[in-house]
Amino acid sequence: MDQEVKKKIGDTASKYEEEFHGCSQAVLLAFQEALGLKDDPLFRAAGPLAGGMYSGLTCGALAGGLLVIGLRVGRRKIEEGLEGLLEAFEPAQRLVKWFEAEYGTTSCRELTGTDWFDVNQVMLFLRSPDRLKECVKRVGKTAEKVAEIIAEIDSRSGSQEG
Repeated sequence: MDQEVKKKIGDTASKYEEEFHGCSQAVLLAFQEALGLKDDPLFRAAGPLAGGMYSGLTCGALAGGLLVIGLRVGRRKIEEGLEGLLEAFEPAQRLVKWFEAEYGTTSCRELTGTDWFDVNQVMLFLRSPDRLKECVKRVGKTAEKVAEIIAEIDSRSGSQEG
């Protein structure tokens, strides 16, 4: 995956976040389109990951990025057991470590300064262009990092599969 493709994925994810919100789906859909991994049930399932699982927990951009890594190297059958989980272990941890180093936390509540259980705070957040722009940037930058990690996975395995 070259720099141009990584940048395009980041830009697309940012655009989706800015226009439609839903950080987890913005990251996932940018990759689904770029890599031909369209999966409507997965896209729908990723929705509640936004806003830190609608509760301010883990950032939805990070959660969406982890879904993308799982799409590339996650186990395909439950019968693969623990061994099947191991291929995604290192890239997933690398993304989480990068995210935490980059932003100081993985908590949506801390990143946005919003108590997602308080509808008034959520509405204030959604009406704050400056705070929303920070999420847009974070979504794009996270998508680019995921693209970098996937490119490294593909180069190691010699794979370009979807």
